[in-house]
Amino acid sequence: MQTLIYHATLVLPDRLIEGGWLLIEDGVILDFGEEATYPGSGVYTIDGGAGFLLPGLIDLHCDAIERLVEPRPNVHFDIHIALQEADYRLAGSGITCEFHAVSLNDDEFGVRTDELVYNLAQIVRQDCEERLIRHKIHARLELSSARGSEIILQLIEQRACDLVSLMDHSPGQGQYPSEKVFREYIAFTTNRNEAEIDQLLELKRSQLIHASARIERVTSAARAAGLAIATHDDDTASKVEQWPTLGVSMSEFPTTMEAAQRAHELGLAVCMGAPNVVRGRSSGGNLSALAGIQAGVVDVLCADYHPLSMLNAVFILAQQQIVSLPEAVRMVSLNPARVAHLDQDYGSLELGKVADLILVQRTKRGIPRVQYLFLGGEEKLKIA
Repeated sequence: MQTLIYHATLVLPDRLIEGGWLLIEDGVILDFGEEATYPGSGVYTIDGGAGFLLPGLIDLHCDAIERLVEPRPNVHFDIHIALQEADYRLAGSGITCEFHAVSLNDDEFGVRTDELVYNLAQIVRQDCEERLIRHKIHARLELSSARGSEIILQLIEQRACDLVSLMDHSPGQGQYPSEKVFREYIAFTTNRNEAEIDQLLELKRSQLIHASARIERVTSAARAAGLAIATHDDDTASKVEQWPTLGVSMSEFPTTMEAAQRAHELGLAVCMGAPNVVRGRSSGGNLSALAGIQAGVVDVLCADYHPLSMLNAVFILAQQQIVSLPEAVRMVSLNPARVAHLDQDYGSLELGKVADLILVQRTKRGIPRVQYLFLGGEEKLKIA
């Protein structure tokens, strides 16, 4: 069956078609053009209502699933229920492909348990036909995690993860510039006392001597499996410079402009959080995403912890004329698709690509709102 969406502004990778139309057949984009030329009969038609037709958003990093599993301390929900809730929330945010960012860290951070990661990686591939969007796994390895390094290798071998990243949350660098900051965060998020935090720090420091070997094993396995590899919270140029030879293709959340610029120079995609754009600042006081975008060193925006920020960030960037609308849309669609090796079939309005699409309207306050979501050409979400 053919589906025609008309009377919409099509956001292509490099330009807009105002008053345009797009034709879907067998789940792919068959044709598009100016409204005056659209085929007018024999198809199922949808009036775009002068909205914006975008490729579905592709999110490489969101850890919101963790808070759906444990919405309050020590209050846990079944993973299937949490995943269903995530499915609804993500679809309503315009995300058609989600990489759930889940951490392997020897259970250092409360709900971020190795058991959750392994179970979610198995469940996410079940019952796909019942879901509104595509779900994938972004497996994050804490380099001090002995058990985690074995689990991530197992997931890679099982083809049960789709993106791998390397993290070092030890104090003195990255997200925790001092031990004091680290202690405060752990105490707040996990309710550990000082003695327990002392024990955790001792364990982390003893395990970090194995970090180089773990990096080599994991990156080698990921490269062999054809997976993209990312790093996390890079803070210096020298740290970034070690990554390209290991096959790393993305630096996510660099904490300084120095690290972001060096990653950009070396050809790594630089990923920042969309909430950083929407709020105008980093939640941790690190590099401003807006500053990075204005400097031309940011390629990808991700949900981080707040899915609805992705679509809002796109229109904020365009409205403030920081970048054009096509450029902003690329940051949440085509560019992440390229990082994840999905761009041959997904990430842009181009002929022959899979019709993962969203039709977006603006509220009276100018806030973008998803009206329709299509997955493989199938109408999955419609909001009056």
